[in-house]
Amino acid sequence: MGDFRLEVEARATARLYDHRDLCIIFGYQDPAHYYYVHFGQKTDDRANQIFIVNGADRRKISDSTTPGTPWDDQWHRLRIVRRTSDGRVEVYFDEMTQPAMTARDSTFGVGRVGLGSFDDTGQWDNFRLWGLIGGKR
Repeated sequence: MGDFRLEVEARATARLYDHRDLCIIFGYQDPAHYYYVHFGQKTDDRANQIFIVNGADRRKISDSTTPGTPWDDQWHRLRIVRRTSDGRVEVYFDEMTQPAMTARDSTFGVGRVGLGSFDDTGQWDNFRLWGLIGGKR
């Protein structure tokens, strides 16, 4: 996918701690080149950010984020909107009208998307992915 809107329901199932997380990968080229959103319980330089992996250790590219992703044992809606023309990435949690995280980076264009975690467990449901034409669905 290049420009896309991804929506998925997710539930973190790991024990509660500062880096409890789930991740969405996008722009995936190979195991050493991709972006990912880390939905971490508490924000720091390694958690609750948007990252790029570009042949080296991950690097934070977030322009903005929240104090953390308020994981509990319930299902939550995650949404990512990506536009390759200007590198914009907007990340939403639940029914937010304003992004929880934003970034701008155009290093990778079209790539694969995926779901996972940095080092925790979780569940996923109702995965939906739309290609965007002209920035709109």
